Amino acid sequence: MVRMGHLLLTLRAGERFRHVPTRLDFLAGNARPANRLDRGPIDRVLSDLGGGARVLTVFHARASLGRPAERHIGYDDLEESLGLSRTYRMAIGNPDRSHDVVHALRDLAMVESAGVQLFAITELDPAPGQVDPRQVAELAREPHARVDAHTALAGEEGDERVSVAVVDTGIVVGHPEFQRKCLAGYDTVDLGIGRLNDRMRLVGDSRGADYTPYDDVGHGSHVAGVIAAQGWLIPRGLGGRAMILPVRVLAAAMADGSPKRIGVGALPDIDCGLKVACDLGSDVINMSFGTPAPAAETLAATPHHQVLDYAARKDVVLVAAAGNSGAREDFYPARHPQVIAVASASMEGRRSTFSTWGDHIAIAAPGERIVSVASTGQYQVNTGTSFAAPFVSGVAALMRGRARRRNRRVPAPVVRTLLLESATALPRSPREETGAGLLNAPRALRALDQWMEAHP
Repeated sequence: MVRMGHLLLTLRAGERFRHVPTRLDFLAGNARPANRLDRGPIDRVLSDLGGGARVLTVFHARASLGRPAERHIGYDDLEESLGLSRTYRMAIGNPDRSHDVVHALRDLAMVESAGVQLFAITELDPAPGQVDPRQVAELAREPHARVDAHTALAGEEGDERVSVAVVDTGIVVGHPEFQRKCLAGYDTVDLGIGRLNDRMRLVGDSRGADYTPYDDVGHGSHVAGVIAAQGWLIPRGLGGRAMILPVRVLAAAMADGSPKRIGVGALPDIDCGLKVACDLGSDVINMSFGTPAPAAETLAATPHHQVLDYAARKDVVLVAAAGNSGAREDFYPARHPQVIAVASASMEGRRSTFSTWGDHIAIAAPGERIVSVASTGQYQVNTGTSFAAPFVSGVAALMRGRARRRNRRVPAPVVRTLLLESATALPRSPREETGAGLLNAPRALRALDQWMEAHP
């Protein structure tokens, strides 16, 4: 889904508008968007075709994250080389001329890429159901048993120094399952208010500056429960003692005539949140959202590529949902080569019919009828690859916690390799559909032990 009137611009290496404040400073009320850039060809395009523009830098400088009004100062060599210091989001005055502005910008020598912003969407099961508290434990047990979570957690408690960033719709921090499990989070959503388009409207918190990642949808809470639940009524989270860093990048929206809320986020909001997660030291990032590749044709570059390259260079384990189209399809961020793309496997050992597939699929996990935390503070059951991904994120966190307690750090590429090599083969499902097979938590820990012994 395209966001007309909102553009992304990256300048070529060596070019940068040093006066343009960051998105984070704007959200915090520390800065106003710039309305002039180069006083030259870019400004002429934005004025003549776009009707003027308001511009912000998408990414903050890591060294300045804690310096209000100065987050656009002090980019390091890595941030410069990946283009994070020279990537901007623009809101233009003539939304109908968005594509004309993009084409004109691409013709300029100092422009590396330009495109219309896209939305990433994540949604709950079409009919998510509240669960009777008396049935929660029984219904929740089966998916965890399929990856042998109990055995893994019996032998490895995890480490609270490990954090998993749930970059999603937020989290219900006050839920009993999340007691003493959440770090202070971030909220990078600023979509305005009212309608997104002629079919969908925003609801709840969708605009303004706040650092409260409250979940208006229920999706992020459901994901976080798989990773970090205390184990009161649902199984203990796969991450053990690992902490959750909730980063809210998706607002709540509703389609006309539908009572269901879905999560919707603009790509710059998501990218900003992903970089925050990296710079706050997350060991694992779970991304249960996405954008199909065909929609990315409006961009000169694939979604999220800069910040995911940055995260990989920071040694973060990146995990993403494969998507729910049921088709062979490139779906970002899952398609990015540094990301562990997680499909959903059925109880019969096959790809779930809704699970997106392709040669980038790395591994599979349970994604059907997963019981976890609801935004109401209760519990609900949902289906989708969104809820398969956190099984993998949880085990990745458990592995990193096991290594840390032995004063070791296992590199992210090694975590990926060990997860895939230890998976249970699914002979009934081709590799393009379920990757290396079904996640096997205790076997992944044993593989880690063997790796640490071989690499003292």
